[in-house]
Amino acid sequence: MNDALVIIANPAAGSGGTPLVIEQLRERAPHARIVMSEGAQGVRATVAALDLNEGDTLAVLGGDGTVHQAVSGLFESARTSMPTLAVVPCGSGNALAQALGIHKTADALQALSTGSVRAIDVAHLQHDAGACHAINVIGWGLPARVTQRADAVRGTGAMPYTVTAIRELLGGDVAPIMVTSDGSGNSAEVIGMACLTPHAGGGMPFAPDASLDDGALNLVQVAPMGRLRLLTLFARLLFGRHLSARGVSHALKDELLIEFGSAEPVVVDGEMIETRQLSIEMLPRALRVLAPR
Repeated sequence: MNDALVIIANPAAGSGGTPLVIEQLRERAPHARIVMSEGAQGVRATVAALDLNEGDTLAVLGGDGTVHQAVSGLFESARTSMPTLAVVPCGSGNALAQALGIHKTADALQALSTGSVRAIDVAHLQHDAGACHAINVIGWGLPARVTQRADAVRGTGAMPYTVTAIRELLGGDVAPIMVTSDGSGNSAEVIGMACLTPHAGGGMPFAPDASLDDGALNLVQVAPMGRLRLLTLFARLLFGRHLSARGVSHALKDELLIEFGSAEPVVVDGEMIETRQLSIEMLPRALRVLAPR
């Protein structure tokens, strides 16, 4: 394990197991520096202020939202050299960890001890309120609504995203929104997802063939359709078989400009923003991360 290890933890992350994980890390790296941040938003500013360099390892304890804020903080600091990121899944959505082969704490500890370094893509986003960096998915329309509803029931039972999605499809708001993609003219969409990883935070394989290091953003867009067809599409989505369905388009992008008719909620790695315009630029292999061998 790298002796220059900084651990940043978000105690509010979904699984509630952060204190135990910190103790496990203390046992393996007694000289590690531990930084606590209340809430994912505080992680961004805390990481931006850390004095880190290329020889350091930053271990992030939390879910995709916490990792999103940590990565945004790293790039926001405009440092000339970047530390290696270690992801320790302690959140309600752990899609990046899953894509790296880190399914439980033991996998993360193994990656810290004997893992290999790989470079993965990052997306730079510009929106109405500023900028951030994404490592998982960006979603609008139904995905954003589902995330907003699921946030209210996190920690109260299994699979909150899936359960919430089914409820929305059965009786919630499935109205399309007007979207312009890359200036191509207005079109109505019920689902829009721009994915860097195969799975969204709730474990749904929106982009089953997505690669972490190909420099491509997987854009999945779904045209308006009735509830019955949406439910059928959702069943296909659970098995990653939705991309060939009627009304679904799939494209690879290295940059993307999305414009809405009015300010819309957008989910970025599990965190919510509201914007009328969204610009996304891929940064190929811009972040070094630890993964199990």
